[in-house]
Amino acid sequence: MALAIGMLCLGSPRPASADLVRGVEYIVAGIFEVPRATLAGTFGGFPIVGTVFGLLGGTLRGLAMVTRGTLELIPVAAQLAPLIPVFL
Repeated sequence: MALAIGMLCLGSPRPASADLVRGVEYIVAGIFEVPRATLAGTFGGFPIVGTVFGLLGGTLRGLAMVTRGTLELIPVAAQLAPLIPVFL
């Protein structure tokens, strides 16, 4: 039952494709998301409460973006793994 609900929540799966540039973009954007969201929360809301909520939201979004970028790069790394002995 839980598996069926989980599959319904995730929707239809996307085709498997990996992109080096897209993965790096997600990782870099995730790193900069924390200070961006903190500043946006500070200037867009109450000084202390906005800063705290901006920091928390930015951290969660940043972690999600870094994780997504890392998962995007795993197939690329698997394809490039046979080349490792050439560079050692």
